[in-house]
Amino acid sequence: MKKIFSSIIVILLLVLGYFYKDQLGTGQQTGTTEKKDAVVIHFPSDKYPETAKHIKNAIKSGESKYCTIDRKHADANRDESLKNIPTKKGYDRDEYPMAMCKEGGAGADIEYISPSDNRGAGSWVSHQLSDYPDGTVVLFEVD
Repeated sequence: MKKIFSSIIVILLLVLGYFYKDQLGTGQQTGTTEKKDAVVIHFPSDKYPETAKHIKNAIKSGESKYCTIDRKHADANRDESLKNIPTKKGYDRDEYPMAMCKEGGAGADIEYISPSDNRGAGSWVSHQLSDYPDGTVVLFEVD
């Protein structure tokens, strides 16, 4: 009787796991994973063409298209992503994923772009996301 009861419990757990697997998640994140509750931000390539090109290239080369807002660690992420990347006169070092993203930091894709494009884009993104709390998942779509 114990074996039958145990078997029924195992089967029930497997069935529940199958039906609730989307809510449970796998704990893995990749650039291709779809996130149903992501806030979509349409990044204006006409206003910030260098940053837009960098975002597209970084995603194409395997960086996540999602950003989980994590303002608290932005400075540490920036320090980590720009470590060992020399400054270049007349350029900013742009990182993607952005420093304010949980996905940012070590291993971020870095490109040299003009300061006006980089800083304008940073200000624009900051304004777009100002009402969203840390932990919000954002999908950047480059227009």
